[in-house]
Amino acid sequence: MRTLIRKISTGAIVGVAAGAMTLGSLAGTANAGTLGVLGKCGDSKTAETDGATARWTLDCSGGQITVSGWYRDDEPDGDCVGVRADFADGSTKRSQTCDGWGTKKTFKWTAPGALADVYLYEY
Repeated sequence: MRTLIRKISTGAIVGVAAGAMTLGSLAGTANAGTLGVLGKCGDSKTAETDGATARWTLDCSGGQITVSGWYRDDEPDGDCVGVRADFADGSTKRSQTCDGWGTKKTFKWTAPGALADVYLYEY
């Protein structure tokens, strides 16, 4: 198992690794794996790995944060693709697909708080 850290342009904290989450500084780029950011109310992000793309928005209302968006497997490489959100209340939501490439899947999750760590990953 290898840990991957991938830089994105916003300069946010990134999450990594298959099976274990690690937070770290933006040390550089990696070829594939996981890409995510710590987000707050009003943020919108686009994330890309070598074989997947996702876009999500974080909206807040009434003490709750909603993460909504889409993800897509971009390569016919046999990998599965997913999005994961870790919320401030300790809950985690996931959506993933192994249905093949090219199909855009949507997600929408709500939890208490105003922050969420959101990840695009391949496995």
